[in-house]
Amino acid sequence: MARKPRIHVAGGFYHVILRGNARQNIFLNKDDRNIWQSIVRQTLENYDHRLHAFCWMTNHVHMAMQAGIEPLGKAMSFLASQYARRFNLRHHRSGHLFERRYRAILVQEEAYLKELVRYIHMNPVRAGMVDAPSKYQWSSHNIYLDQQKRGLLSNKYVLELFGTARRLAVHNYRLFMDESESSPTLKKLREGGADKRAVGNDKWLENLLSEEYTPPCKKTLDDIVSASCHLHGIEEACLAAPRGSHRYSEIRARIAIKATEAGAASISQVARRFNRSPSALSQSIKHLRTRIN
Repeated sequence: MARKPRIHVAGGFYHVILRGNARQNIFLNKDDRNIWQSIVRQTLENYDHRLHAFCWMTNHVHMAMQAGIEPLGKAMSFLASQYARRFNLRHHRSGHLFERRYRAILVQEEAYLKELVRYIHMNPVRAGMVDAPSKYQWSSHNIYLDQQKRGLLSNKYVLELFGTARRLAVHNYRLFMDESESSPTLKKLREGGADKRAVGNDKWLENLLSEEYTPPCKKTLDDIVSASCHLHGIEEACLAAPRGSHRYSEIRARIAIKATEAGAASISQVARRFNRSPSALSQSIKHLRTRIN
């Protein structure tokens, strides 16, 4: 029976699992994990995705990723191929490093996002590697406790689900991590729900799957702007303000690239939308492409 196509939701939260081929180790030392993290950072920047939690085990990885406009497939292909090439060169080996098909389970934000973060951070404890998640170096748990720098992580959004004040949010997160995990929830987050591709309540799944098989409409500039603003947690007005930060300039450039590639708008049309000159926007695009390359 043919596999069902992956579900892509721009701005959606996914539990991503990537395993070593035949369960072989994908990290042999600290340098391997540092190289992996540098390629993860590059992948997030190239494809405009966000990483909300992670755990680098010995023969597999777990990530809570928020998809951008591009489906996760391109990003994961880039990540896996770049790391496998570096790993094989460093360790004088050849052949496949990863399983051919990664897992990506879409999770309903309201019902399962916090559970997913806990699931990911508790992996080393369930595997018997440590007796507390804080003792495992290669996960984002200690970043959530403000005991490590954020680095490539975007944890502000999830922490705000535990409280608007930072100190209170960290305290509530710590209490949440101390609670027992539900076995049915663990199974769903690990394997997916009845559909295997998504986890959520019945109504959410019904709406998701009923829309999934309709022919996709061509993306409009409104679609791209809306998804980018949602992904970066900003209002469109920020991008059109007379003065803005370097971050806004880069977001405008990413929107322009996606809009032109999708045939949704020209650079001039994007520039007019954000009250910029086409030459200034073109320069931002050039700088972004140079940095990515």
